[in-house]
Amino acid sequence: MSNIFNINKEITEDLVRLSFFTDIGKSIAASRSIKETLNQVMNHIGMIFTPYNWSLLLVNRKTGNLKFVIVVGEAADTLTGVEIQKGKGITGWIADNALPIIIEDVKKDKRFDNSLDKMSGFETKSIIGVPLKTNGKVFGVIELINKLDGTTFTAHDLKILTTIADFAAIAIEKAYYLSSLRKMVNVDPLTGVYNRRFLFFYLDKELKRKKREGAELSLLFIDIDGFKKINDSYGHVEGDKVLISVSKILISSVRDSDMVFRFGGDEFFVLLPHSGRDDACRIIDRINEKIDRLNSGSGIKVTLAIGCSEAEGETAEEVLSKVDSEMYNKKQFKQEENITDLAEHIEEVFLEDEKRE
Repeated sequence: MSNIFNINKEITEDLVRLSFFTDIGKSIAASRSIKETLNQVMNHIGMIFTPYNWSLLLVNRKTGNLKFVIVVGEAADTLTGVEIQKGKGITGWIADNALPIIIEDVKKDKRFDNSLDKMSGFETKSIIGVPLKTNGKVFGVIELINKLDGTTFTAHDLKILTTIADFAAIAIEKAYYLSSLRKMVNVDPLTGVYNRRFLFFYLDKELKRKKREGAELSLLFIDIDGFKKINDSYGHVEGDKVLISVSKILISSVRDSDMVFRFGGDEFFVLLPHSGRDDACRIIDRINEKIDRLNSGSGIKVTLAIGCSEAEGETAEEVLSKVDSEMYNKKQFKQEENITDLAEHIEEVFLEDEKRE
């Protein structure tokens, strides 16, 4: 009778486990971003294993180091963002060997490195860890430390964690490719800044937020003076290099929360959330200083026409139409100024006359 009871108990546990893994698979697979996927993985790990501390680390492909990107439990704030040198400690061993591991007592394992314990004030007793892999390459490690009930991790725990890691790797790979596809659709392939299509989408989104929250929103609108002349005189390859250089200068001149867009040709926009017109205009000096440094080391002299304004309008089309008119007036005024400056512009006018003849 007891055997039948034990068999029924095992069947019930297997059904519960199967149902649980189905739920895990659904929730992880439904995640649409890498961050969401990683958070789902870590939530499920916490529910299943009740560890004292659990972490997810990603491999830096250039250095091979491992970085704590998600840490849950004691000393989470201390460890998040910390990097472990390639091959160092248990985690480094997992990444280098692409193998799962379970260690009941870290004091008896020579691979254990206690430097993180010293940094965080946390005492590691037992560890269970598995690699995250795609196409045979390790891109991360999931690591659990110490069970809340004081017991050690088991081979059964390792099997379950390995299954979760397999689910996670597939979901992360899917999220990565979705993210890459979105980037390809929204990013200008030459300069690496956002494209015209994404400008309309993002500006509409920010205008709605501005209306809802009363937040400030400003724009810089930029084009390269005489860009056609650069292409005609030096060729399109050099013209492309100028576009790339200007894009890098714009990106390095603004905050991480600001967005740089290539509108088309030699025209760019910078969208500045939570910034008034005065804040936006101050960035112009920063941009021009960097353009001056670019010119000091290059045979091609680059100058920019830059305007700034607060975003005014209900839709992206309305805002950009107004900005376009302002830019046109600014360029016309600049051309009128240039006419009187014979010494600076006589060669340019001469070349234009030659082309017309």
